[in-house]
Amino acid sequence: MEDKKPIDVFYDMDIAQICQHFSKSRNTVDKAIAKLVKDNPDKDWKYKNPETRRITIKAEGVEHLSKYFRKEKHEISTVEMELRYENEKLKAIIEEKEKAQEKIEELYKERLALEIEKNKQTFLLENQTKDEKIQKLQHENEVLREEAESVEQMRQKIEDYKKKEEEYNSKSFFYRLTHKF
Repeated sequence: MEDKKPIDVFYDMDIAQICQHFSKSRNTVDKAIAKLVKDNPDKDWKYKNPETRRITIKAEGVEHLSKYFRKEKHEISTVEMELRYENEKLKAIIEEKEKAQEKIEELYKERLALEIEKNKQTFLLENQTKDEKIQKLQHENEVLREEAESVEQMRQKIEDYKKKEEEYNSKSFFYRLTHKF
């Protein structure tokens, strides 16, 4: 099994390129590199190639240089500015999304409340209509009962009259004649 070590990335630049990269003077860059090497002697971040007269710095060293220059002037790198800008945009998008979510939930609750109220009103109206129908039927039933009673009374009177008529007819002619006087 191979021992996996992180790959070292080197920036191979001459001093002028380093100065241009960080927008610093040669003197400032020389001092910063010297400070970097002095502060990190065991890191082997930098060496000077005598043939090309270029300085080779590991990526980690360049990162430290960048931090050093930012601390020196309290500057923010363009990448960091872009990241902050993107972060702010993402925060704004998330805030908008959360606001929209809250608004949707609020509208949903309002609609649900309206739907419940509508169903309640419909239920009450249906019950009221049913109660009115029941009352109307009860009233009609009572009217019919009263009419049935009056019909029954009339039938009873008719039967009584028929009985009296039969009795009267069954009596003799003489009795009827005297009975009239």
